Amino acid sequence: MNQIVGRDFLARRRHGIGGSDIAAIVGLSKFATPYDVWLSKRGEAVEEDGDKPWLYWGSILEDVVAKEYALRTGAKVQRVNAQLIHPEHSFAMANIDRAVVNPNIRGNVRWIDGRLTTDRILECKTANGFAASVWGADGTDEIPENYLCQVQWYMGITGARYADLAVLIGGSDYRSYTIEAHPELFADLLTEAAVFWKLVEEGIAPDPETVADAQARWPQHLKAKSHMASGAAARAVDDLAEIKEQMADLKRREDELKLVIMADMQDAEVLTDMGEPIATWKMQVSERIDTRALRKDHPEIAALYSTESTTRVLRLKSKKD
Repeated sequence: MNQIVGRDFLARRRHGIGGSDIAAIVGLSKFATPYDVWLSKRGEAVEEDGDKPWLYWGSILEDVVAKEYALRTGAKVQRVNAQLIHPEHSFAMANIDRAVVNPNIRGNVRWIDGRLTTDRILECKTANGFAASVWGADGTDEIPENYLCQVQWYMGITGARYADLAVLIGGSDYRSYTIEAHPELFADLLTEAAVFWKLVEEGIAPDPETVADAQARWPQHLKAKSHMASGAAARAVDDLAEIKEQMADLKRREDELKLVIMADMQDAEVLTDMGEPIATWKMQVSERIDTRALRKDHPEIAALYSTESTTRVLRLKSKKD
């Protein structure tokens, strides 16, 4: 039985590609990039606080969503407390929320010869109410792309033909979706995952896809080191300079328009048009700590609550420089 259970569970997750990784690897995650996943698998990611409220409530409500699914469908669901490994690709892992018990097979769902003894799995999700629009109508297969990648990954590994995804949106909007296995899509995901896993094993970082990726990959500069720009980089510098000029022009235009409005309002709090308010201009009170004075008058206190961080800042050189 090729499964990992117990204390080695979390450690093993770092040594393979799971359902929460695959969308990021193929560039369909809003939460992570391939480089983020690569750092995690290499054990080089900065450990984040695991007590995030959405993670906590997602874990707590998983059981609630699973029970509601069982209640509405009449199906029996079962936890599978194991990491399921693809029989031919050991890096491909599935950690499913629930298996849906096949009524035609006696007993609980089991993992035999690299396959589950059921044709249906269940994923349980919670979502912010503001994200309701990215979910399709109840009973369809229209789910966000990152979750589509996840369930296709799980079906490809487990051999399930269907994945039901139950979600509680905004704490009160329950919806359920059924997604059918797409072997060709899983094959494509597996190909991308294999290429990525080779980068992990060889210690070769994937190309950065965001500015944050680049900052994390090259956090420091070598003093006095220069580099001959590629054609793409040289063009990017020119384009960025042009964009900055356009932004400066837009800021000047913004200030001109603000001045027209302020001069018209004078000391009024509300600007109206046809009796309807269209703008306000009023006092806002903000409070801040004068860190310079604090360091001067109470340096020992300032030292206790001061932290120092460094980051590389990209600046374009003026042609006058």
